Amino acid sequence: MSTAQGELFVIGVDVGGTNTDAVCLQGSHVVASSKVPTTENVTDGLKQALSNVITESRQSLGRDVPVSRINIGTTHFVNAVIQRKGLTPVSVMRLCGTSSRLMEPFIDFPLDLKQIVCASIHMVSGGYQYNGEEITPLDEDEIIGCIQTIRANGINNVVVCGIFSPVNPAQELKVAELFSAHHPSASVTLSHQVGQLSLLERENASVLNECLKPLCARTVATFAHTLAELGLNCPFFLTQNDGTVISSDQALKFPVHTFSSGPTNSMRGAAKLSGVGDGIVVDIGGTSSDVGFLQGGFPKEASTKVKVGGVNTNFQMPDVVCKGLGGGSLVRFSEADGQITSLTVGPDSVGYLLSKEAKIFGGQTLTASDIAVAAGMASFGDPAKVGGLPSDLVQKAVDEIHDMLEDLIDQVKLSAADVPVVIVGGGSILVDEKRGLKGTSKVIKPPHYQVANAIGAALSQVSGVWDTVVSLDRMTREEAVQEIKQQAKQIAVERGAQPDSVQITEVTIVPLAYITNNATRIKVKAVGDLTVKDPTVRAQASAGIASHEMVEDHKPISDSHTDKPEARTSQETTNLPAPPPSEPTLALPDHQVDPATGEWILSEFDVECIAIGAGILGCGGGGSPHLGLLIARKVLQEGKKIRVIAPERLGLTPELTGLVVPIAFMGAPGVFIEKLQAGFESTRAIECIQQVAQAAFGDRIPDNIDGVQVKRDNGVVYVDDFPKVGSGSTPPSPPAGCKVVALMSAEIGGTNAMEPLATAAMLDLPVVDCDGMGRAFPELQMIIHSIYGHPLCPSGLVDDKGRRAVTFSAESNKHLENHFRAVAADMGCQGALAIAPLSPEIVKKHTIHYSVSRACQLGRAVLQAKRDKSSPIEVILKHENGKLLITGKICDLSRVITGGFARGKLIVEGTGPEYNGQELEIEFQNENLVARRISKDHSEVVATTPDLISIVDADLGHPISTEELRYGLRVAVLVLASPPLLRSQRALSVVGPRAFGYDLEFTPRADMAEYVLNAPIPPLP
Repeated sequence: MSTAQGELFVIGVDVGGTNTDAVCLQGSHVVASSKVPTTENVTDGLKQALSNVITESRQSLGRDVPVSRINIGTTHFVNAVIQRKGLTPVSVMRLCGTSSRLMEPFIDFPLDLKQIVCASIHMVSGGYQYNGEEITPLDEDEIIGCIQTIRANGINNVVVCGIFSPVNPAQELKVAELFSAHHPSASVTLSHQVGQLSLLERENASVLNECLKPLCARTVATFAHTLAELGLNCPFFLTQNDGTVISSDQALKFPVHTFSSGPTNSMRGAAKLSGVGDGIVVDIGGTSSDVGFLQGGFPKEASTKVKVGGVNTNFQMPDVVCKGLGGGSLVRFSEADGQITSLTVGPDSVGYLLSKEAKIFGGQTLTASDIAVAAGMASFGDPAKVGGLPSDLVQKAVDEIHDMLEDLIDQVKLSAADVPVVIVGGGSILVDEKRGLKGTSKVIKPPHYQVANAIGAALSQVSGVWDTVVSLDRMTREEAVQEIKQQAKQIAVERGAQPDSVQITEVTIVPLAYITNNATRIKVKAVGDLTVKDPTVRAQASAGIASHEMVEDHKPISDSHTDKPEARTSQETTNLPAPPPSEPTLALPDHQVDPATGEWILSEFDVECIAIGAGILGCGGGGSPHLGLLIARKVLQEGKKIRVIAPERLGLTPELTGLVVPIAFMGAPGVFIEKLQAGFESTRAIECIQQVAQAAFGDRIPDNIDGVQVKRDNGVVYVDDFPKVGSGSTPPSPPAGCKVVALMSAEIGGTNAMEPLATAAMLDLPVVDCDGMGRAFPELQMIIHSIYGHPLCPSGLVDDKGRRAVTFSAESNKHLENHFRAVAADMGCQGALAIAPLSPEIVKKHTIHYSVSRACQLGRAVLQAKRDKSSPIEVILKHENGKLLITGKICDLSRVITGGFARGKLIVEGTGPEYNGQELEIEFQNENLVARRISKDHSEVVATTPDLISIVDADLGHPISTEELRYGLRVAVLVLASPPLLRSQRALSVVGPRAFGYDLEFTPRADMAEYVLNAPIPPLP
């Protein structure tokens, strides 16, 4: 006999680090709940919680409970990564063709984790351009050879990651077929099924996914065995990071999708219990508090990189902030003359020892729970044991707890408006409901708040996500969105959603800058209700219950599980201690100077500082410097030297007598994060320009160079691919004065500030401590020495396939910009640019001096502030004599692509006592150009280009590029003075507001000091 759907029961379980919570739901009704301590092997606690809730349900209803399914949330997998336990070595096969070879897989992994999970690396043919065209075709013989090597080495876990595979997954799917044919026992993760665009982060997420599969198999098998022992022969599911569920079969394929189910379960449960679909959830546990924003009943997802166990990833994770505030948090205070002079709560906690160490239980440790009982907000333990606490101590502690929670709430709010806040978790006793919390419209502590996490786990919806890049030249925006919506819905249905219940919950559309075919990234998420099955129909193994053989093949899980050490290249790895702190660079070492030459020899710490400073000076443009940081670190770890010299040293010795080449990458930052670098582009661009200089064509450019036609159109004289050195018109050695003796950055902003560092190290050349812009600008004609009449031609642009496009002359530098922008698009929207070499005299007169030192000193100041726990914003302003325009949240953001550039505007809504009620509007064209203070009927320009308008993280002071801007970010907007070379009338005609189409005159702020030239590293003698 079939059971009516209304009588079906669902059990939700959340396995946390301290407690395992379980509930039994019938529709929205909580039939029973249980909270038990989490056990070391996880399974015993799970079994006890399930047994308790089943027994209580039967007692409550007086009959058996027909359980239709069980949903389990666990932190077991993310803890395995953090603790480096139970992870399996993985081989990575990257389908990249000629691209990305400079930055191999695992390049940004912590060393201890790489040593555990990196079995082998194979960079092979294949890969796609942003438009879906092949970089190179797959070489099946090459790939089969790699597969045979992997198999011979006993590696059974593999990641296949292709460049732009989210745009076109065909090559990854083909390689999966080859593995099935030639290594059928291999488990394979395809990156397009795990992460989003951004190669390293997607690849990293795929590696974490694959290295967890054996542990996941043991976990799922043990869960299945536990359910079978309890007579629960229904399907079970695992909760995902986004608040939906996946079957146990799907979890075996994608364990990373369950990483952050704890906070997600609490947020989903809070939404269900309170009826709040849009608001904030505060989940207070025994050790920490997690706070996140609800949108439509689901946690708002993080749209930036998410670091897991020290690894940057970009799969779906909730946007949650965490702080060490819980029921077990230690309360410390100092007093003088009977008065409390200082008091702190947390971040350390007694955790699961609360019942032994807290004063209310007879212990000697003052905890936040003691304060809650003393303040009359809760009653448990022995209140008499805290009855003697001074009233001012209790009040100050309550104030501190509320201040900490209000700060967390402010961090996740999307605007300054008051919003409802739902408080859940066992630590909710710390909140005085009568007092409320600032910034909230109401505070809700719903029934069953203690087990909201388990209730969230019991909710049964599934999701489908499709994230890709399309050309809106080929279809309308509406057609593209509709097509991708169908893809997302189909994925949700394939994962078990009822087709008629599927709804679109998220659509994100981001145009890609510098790409001429209107390329746009579109991401769509669909969510539907899980198909309900009658519990009287026993599920098959494929529906969620592991088979008897599966249980027999895998031992019960334990956090202490290890295999033999020799399993390094076959199965499990040995346990290693927890990794060392991930930021050893905060020791702030001194700069290294060569005593013989006076050269500044960069350390890895210097490079880290330069990356932060360059991001701030980039005004949102130039791309993220993170990739350049990784490359510079790599060359240093290979034993090469990055040497920096002051401009004044040029020409002082024979080794420094010659030319300086400005270099940069040209193209789309959105492409750069996917294709990375082949590694030779910049060196070949420099070599090419040197060969052009050696040819000494002058004004007499021939019609043909070694069989290559010279073209003349659109105001430009150029060749599509400059010939290699041969017997033709290119002489074998440079004439006097044509030798390249140093490199410099075309712009100090963003990733281009980092490019000369690694390239110079590869060529054993120094980098001149200067740049061509003093910031970042979007176009070539905005380079300072160009503004002051020095030619940019000849220039060369080189791609990952070795094509060397050279421009010999141009009617104007704007013509050169337009020409190379089109060439870059033809190269896959990425190429390395070497600009006409500069004489020492030009470098000394028409570049911005000491900008590498400036970036380093600025980044160092930010890191010093973090170590000192002082304000990084104040440190930046002091270092640069800048002004703070506003601190607040991005409440509006729009982007369009015009002429290949990302134009847009954002509005920052002020927060805090100084800026509450204020709004600042910023317009950008890749870089931030104009800032206006706005109100309903008035706007006032407060900063314009060429002054530097920089947006940084409000708490850390780290730069935020225009590509990384998103709704809800907490930011500080700063304005820094531009160098005098950018403020002349000649310069303003090229880089002032009118040059970007604004009917505005540049006017320096009266309340801001003039640009101050910083001292170089090392100081000049």
